[in-house]
Amino acid sequence: MIHRLHLWAAGIVIAAALASPAHAAWRLASSDAPIGVVRGASVTSAAAGDTLRDGDLLESRDGVAHLQDEHGTLVALGPRTRAMLMADAHVALLSGWLKIAAAACASAPCAQVRVDTEAGSLDIGASAAAIIAAPDNTQTVSVFSETGTQTLAAKPPTSLPNGRFASIDSTGRVQISARPTDPFVTTMPVAFRDALQPLAVARPAHIAPPSHAATYGDVARWLDSKLPARKSFPARFRSRLTDRAFRHDVQAHLNTLPDWRALLYPPARPGPGVHNVRYP
Repeated sequence: MIHRLHLWAAGIVIAAALASPAHAAWRLASSDAPIGVVRGASVTSAAAGDTLRDGDLLESRDGVAHLQDEHGTLVALGPRTRAMLMADAHVALLSGWLKIAAAACASAPCAQVRVDTEAGSLDIGASAAAIIAAPDNTQTVSVFSETGTQTLAAKPPTSLPNGRFASIDSTGRVQISARPTDPFVTTMPVAFRDALQPLAVARPAHIAPPSHAATYGDVARWLDSKLPARKSFPARFRSRLTDRAFRHDVQAHLNTLPDWRALLYPPARPGPGVHNVRYP
Protein backbone atom coordinates (compact mmCIF):
# COMPACT_ATOMS: atom_id res chain seq x y z
CA MET A 1 0.00 0.00 0.00
CA ILE A 2 2.81 2.39 0.92
CA HIS A 3 4.59 1.56 -2.33
CA ARG A 4 1.45 2.43 -4.31
CA LEU A 5 1.09 5.72 -2.44
CA HIS A 6 4.67 6.63 -3.32
CA LEU A 7 4.05 5.85 -6.99
CA TRP A 8 0.82 7.87 -6.94
CA ALA A 9 2.55 10.87 -5.30
CA ALA A 10 5.43 10.67 -7.75
CA GLY A 11 2.97 10.62 -10.63
CA ILE A 12 1.27 13.77 -9.32
CA VAL A 13 4.63 15.60 -9.06
CA ILE A 14 5.70 14.56 -12.57
CA ALA A 15 2.34 15.52 -14.08
CA ALA A 16 2.44 18.92 -12.37
CA ALA A 17 5.97 19.54 -13.62
CA LEU A 18 5.00 18.66 -17.17
CA ALA A 19 1.89 20.85 -17.04
CA SER A 20 3.59 23.86 -15.46
CA PRO A 21 5.00 26.56 -17.74
CA ALA A 22 7.32 27.77 -14.99
CA HIS A 23 10.45 25.81 -15.84
CA ALA A 24 10.51 25.73 -19.62
CA ALA A 25 13.78 24.39 -20.98
CA TRP A 26 15.82 26.92 -22.97
CA ARG A 27 17.93 25.86 -25.93
CA LEU A 28 20.61 27.80 -27.74
CA ALA A 29 19.10 27.39 -31.20
CA SER A 30 21.92 29.07 -33.11
CA SER A 31 24.91 31.27 -32.42
CA ASP A 32 27.53 32.94 -34.56
CA ALA A 33 30.07 32.02 -31.86
CA PRO A 34 30.03 30.15 -28.54
CA ILE A 35 28.61 32.22 -25.68
CA GLY A 36 29.99 32.49 -22.18
CA VAL A 37 27.87 30.96 -19.41
CA VAL A 38 28.15 31.37 -15.64
CA ARG A 39 26.31 28.32 -14.29
CA GLY A 40 26.10 28.14 -10.54
CA ALA A 41 29.48 29.49 -9.46
CA SER A 42 31.42 28.18 -12.46
CA VAL A 43 32.21 29.67 -15.86
CA THR A 44 31.76 27.58 -18.98
CA SER A 45 30.48 28.08 -22.53
CA ALA A 46 27.60 26.96 -24.72
CA ALA A 47 27.27 26.36 -28.44
CA ALA A 48 24.34 25.85 -30.80
CA GLY A 49 22.13 22.97 -29.67
CA ASP A 50 23.07 23.16 -25.97
CA THR A 51 20.43 23.25 -23.25
CA LEU A 52 20.49 26.28 -20.96
CA ARG A 53 19.19 26.49 -17.39
CA ASP A 54 17.40 28.85 -15.06
CA GLY A 55 20.02 31.07 -13.44
CA ASP A 56 22.50 30.92 -16.30
CA LEU A 57 24.33 34.22 -16.81
CA LEU A 58 24.98 34.56 -20.52
CA GLU A 59 27.49 36.72 -22.34
CA SER A 60 27.49 36.80 -26.12
CA ARG A 61 30.68 37.74 -27.89
CA ASP A 62 30.65 38.28 -31.63
CA GLY A 63 27.51 38.04 -33.72
CA VAL A 64 23.97 37.17 -32.65
CA ALA A 65 22.71 34.23 -30.57
CA HIS A 66 19.16 32.85 -30.83
CA LEU A 67 17.45 31.15 -27.88
CA GLN A 68 14.02 29.56 -27.57
CA ASP A 69 12.10 27.76 -24.87
CA GLU A 70 9.72 24.83 -25.16
CA HIS A 71 6.67 27.10 -24.93
CA GLY A 72 7.65 29.21 -27.92
CA THR A 73 9.37 32.22 -26.34
CA LEU A 74 12.06 33.46 -28.74
CA VAL A 75 15.08 35.57 -27.75
CA ALA A 76 17.97 37.01 -29.73
CA LEU A 77 21.07 38.42 -28.04
CA GLY A 78 23.12 41.02 -29.85
CA PRO A 79 26.94 41.13 -29.77
CA ARG A 80 28.57 41.76 -26.36
CA THR A 81 25.31 41.31 -24.49
CA ARG A 82 24.85 40.08 -20.92
CA ALA A 83 21.56 38.41 -20.00
CA MET A 84 20.22 36.03 -17.35
CA LEU A 85 17.65 33.27 -17.80
CA MET A 86 15.08 32.73 -15.05
CA ALA A 87 11.94 30.70 -14.48
CA ASP A 88 8.51 31.64 -15.84
CA ALA A 89 9.69 32.94 -19.25
CA HIS A 90 11.64 35.60 -17.36
CA VAL A 91 14.86 37.16 -18.68
CA ALA A 92 17.12 39.86 -17.24
CA LEU A 93 19.10 42.14 -19.56
CA LEU A 94 22.16 43.62 -17.89
CA SER A 95 23.71 45.25 -20.94
CA GLY A 96 23.65 45.09 -24.71
CA TRP A 97 20.83 44.28 -27.13
CA LEU A 98 17.96 41.85 -26.71
CA LYS A 99 15.02 41.03 -28.97
CA ILE A 100 12.20 38.96 -27.53
CA ALA A 101 8.97 37.52 -28.90
CA ALA A 102 6.23 35.90 -26.83
CA ALA A 103 4.16 33.05 -28.20
CA ALA A 104 0.36 33.13 -28.31
CA CYS A 105 -1.19 31.76 -25.11
CA ALA A 106 -3.30 28.79 -26.24
CA SER A 107 -4.55 27.70 -22.83
CA ALA A 108 -4.15 28.91 -19.23
CA PRO A 109 -2.05 29.06 -17.16
CA CYS A 110 0.43 30.98 -19.29
CA ALA A 111 3.61 32.48 -17.91
CA GLN A 112 3.98 36.23 -18.34
CA VAL A 113 7.03 36.88 -20.51
CA ARG A 114 9.05 39.56 -18.72
CA VAL A 115 12.38 41.32 -19.18
CA ASP A 116 14.10 42.94 -16.19
CA THR A 117 16.50 45.82 -16.76
CA GLU A 118 18.31 48.12 -14.37
CA ALA A 119 15.76 50.81 -15.25
CA GLY A 120 12.72 48.62 -14.58
CA SER A 121 10.76 45.68 -15.97
CA LEU A 122 8.91 45.15 -19.22
CA ASP A 123 6.02 42.71 -19.68
CA ILE A 124 5.73 41.37 -23.22
CA GLY A 125 2.21 40.97 -24.58
CA ALA A 126 0.97 37.66 -26.00
CA SER A 127 2.17 37.23 -29.60
CA ALA A 128 4.10 40.50 -29.18
CA ALA A 129 7.76 41.33 -29.85
CA ALA A 130 10.07 44.03 -28.55
CA ILE A 131 13.66 45.19 -28.99
CA ILE A 132 15.50 46.42 -25.89
CA ALA A 133 18.83 48.23 -25.68
CA ALA A 134 20.77 48.74 -22.45
CA PRO A 135 24.12 50.34 -23.37
CA ASP A 136 26.83 49.67 -20.80
CA ASN A 137 27.97 53.30 -20.82
CA THR A 138 24.61 54.85 -19.96
CA GLN A 139 21.82 54.31 -17.44
CA THR A 140 19.08 54.79 -20.02
CA VAL A 141 17.20 51.77 -21.40
CA SER A 142 15.44 51.98 -24.77
CA VAL A 143 12.48 49.86 -25.88
CA PHE A 144 10.87 49.53 -29.30
CA SER A 145 7.53 47.75 -29.50
CA GLU A 146 7.90 45.89 -32.78
CA THR A 147 4.51 44.13 -32.62
CA GLY A 148 1.70 44.05 -30.09
CA THR A 149 1.58 46.00 -26.84
CA GLN A 150 4.15 45.91 -24.05
CA THR A 151 3.72 47.13 -20.46
CA LEU A 152 6.42 49.12 -18.69
CA ALA A 153 6.51 48.72 -14.93
CA ALA A 154 6.44 52.46 -14.27
CA LYS A 155 4.28 54.32 -11.74
CA PRO A 156 1.62 54.03 -12.99
CA PRO A 157 2.26 51.13 -15.42
CA THR A 158 2.67 52.45 -18.96
CA SER A 159 1.51 50.73 -22.15
CA LEU A 160 3.75 50.82 -25.21
CA PRO A 161 1.64 50.17 -28.32
CA ASN A 162 2.81 48.65 -31.58
CA GLY A 163 5.43 50.80 -33.33
CA ARG A 164 6.09 53.13 -30.37
CA PHE A 165 9.45 53.80 -28.76
CA ALA A 166 10.27 54.43 -25.10
CA SER A 167 13.31 55.68 -23.19
CA ILE A 168 13.56 54.90 -19.47
CA ASP A 169 16.08 56.71 -17.29
CA SER A 170 17.66 55.56 -14.03
CA THR A 171 14.80 57.06 -12.00
CA GLY A 172 12.20 55.06 -13.93
CA ARG A 173 10.89 58.09 -15.82
CA VAL A 174 9.47 57.05 -19.19
CA GLN A 175 9.43 59.11 -22.38
CA ILE A 176 7.40 57.72 -25.28
CA SER A 177 7.79 58.79 -28.90
CA ALA A 178 6.17 57.82 -32.16
CA ARG A 179 9.31 56.29 -33.64
CA PRO A 180 12.77 55.06 -32.60
CA THR A 181 15.59 57.56 -32.37
CA ASP A 182 18.24 57.65 -35.09
CA PRO A 183 21.03 56.40 -32.73
CA PHE A 184 18.83 53.43 -31.76
CA VAL A 185 18.22 52.49 -35.39
CA THR A 186 21.81 52.94 -36.56
CA THR A 187 23.40 50.95 -33.70
CA MET A 188 20.81 48.15 -33.60
CA PRO A 189 22.18 44.77 -34.80
CA VAL A 190 21.25 44.28 -38.45
CA ALA A 191 19.77 40.83 -37.69
CA PHE A 192 17.20 42.48 -35.41
CA ARG A 193 15.46 44.00 -38.45
CA ASP A 194 13.95 40.59 -39.22
CA ALA A 195 11.10 39.06 -37.22
CA LEU A 196 12.14 36.25 -34.88
CA GLN A 197 11.20 32.81 -36.13
CA PRO A 198 11.47 29.36 -34.48
CA LEU A 199 14.61 27.57 -35.63
CA ALA A 200 15.47 23.93 -36.00
CA VAL A 201 17.85 23.22 -33.11
CA ALA A 202 21.12 21.58 -34.05
CA ARG A 203 22.27 18.39 -32.36
CA PRO A 204 24.49 19.43 -29.42
CA ALA A 205 28.09 18.30 -29.17
CA HIS A 206 28.76 15.64 -26.55
CA ILE A 207 32.13 17.03 -25.52
CA ALA A 208 31.87 18.92 -22.23
CA PRO A 209 33.34 22.43 -22.59
CA PRO A 210 36.09 23.46 -20.17
CA SER A 211 35.04 25.31 -17.04
CA HIS A 212 36.60 27.16 -14.13
CA ALA A 213 35.44 28.68 -10.86
CA ALA A 214 34.06 32.18 -11.33
CA THR A 215 36.48 34.98 -10.53
CA TYR A 216 35.31 38.34 -9.23
CA GLY A 217 35.93 39.85 -12.65
CA ASP A 218 33.66 37.25 -14.24
CA VAL A 219 30.64 38.36 -12.19
CA ALA A 220 31.48 41.85 -10.88
CA ARG A 221 29.07 43.65 -13.20
CA TRP A 222 26.24 41.35 -12.07
CA LEU A 223 27.01 41.70 -8.36
CA ASP A 224 27.01 45.49 -8.63
CA SER A 225 23.86 45.70 -10.77
CA LYS A 226 20.45 47.16 -9.92
CA LEU A 227 18.59 44.10 -11.16
CA PRO A 228 16.15 42.33 -8.81
CA ALA A 229 18.16 39.12 -9.29
CA ARG A 230 21.10 40.77 -7.50
CA LYS A 231 19.54 39.71 -4.17
CA SER A 232 20.19 36.06 -5.00
CA PHE A 233 23.89 36.45 -5.79
CA PRO A 234 25.42 36.47 -2.25
CA ALA A 235 23.97 33.02 -1.54
CA ARG A 236 24.82 31.78 -5.02
CA PHE A 237 28.47 32.84 -4.97
CA ARG A 238 29.07 32.44 -1.23
CA SER A 239 31.29 29.41 -1.81
CA ARG A 240 33.72 31.60 -3.78
CA LEU A 241 34.61 33.50 -0.61
CA THR A 242 36.96 30.62 0.23
CA ASP A 243 39.10 31.90 -2.63
CA ARG A 244 41.44 34.56 -1.26
CA ALA A 245 41.39 36.74 -4.40
CA PHE A 246 37.58 36.66 -4.71
CA ARG A 247 37.16 37.50 -1.01
CA HIS A 248 39.67 40.35 -1.25
CA ASP A 249 37.84 41.87 -4.22
CA VAL A 250 34.46 41.67 -2.46
CA GLN A 251 35.96 43.33 0.64
CA ALA A 252 37.40 46.09 -1.54
CA HIS A 253 33.95 46.83 -2.99
CA LEU A 254 31.76 46.56 0.11
CA ASN A 255 30.65 50.16 -0.35
CA THR A 256 28.70 49.00 -3.42
CA LEU A 257 28.08 45.45 -2.19
CA PRO A 258 26.48 45.97 1.25
CA ASP A 259 24.52 42.73 0.97
CA TRP A 260 27.81 40.80 1.24
CA ARG A 261 28.85 42.33 4.56
CA ALA A 262 27.06 39.78 6.71
CA LEU A 263 28.82 36.94 4.86
CA LEU A 264 32.25 38.46 5.40
CA TYR A 265 31.59 39.58 8.97
CA PRO A 266 28.80 37.43 10.43
CA PRO A 267 27.41 38.76 13.72
CA ALA A 268 28.55 36.94 16.82
CA ARG A 269 26.02 34.65 18.44
CA PRO A 270 24.51 36.11 21.62
CA GLY A 271 26.22 34.80 24.71
CA PRO A 272 27.73 35.82 28.04
CA GLY A 273 29.81 38.94 27.72
CA VAL A 274 28.61 39.71 24.17
CA HIS A 275 26.94 43.11 24.10
CA ASN A 276 27.70 44.73 20.75
CA VAL A 277 28.65 43.58 17.27
CA ARG A 278 30.85 45.93 15.35
CA TYR A 279 31.47 45.80 11.60
CA PRO A 280 34.34 47.34 9.72
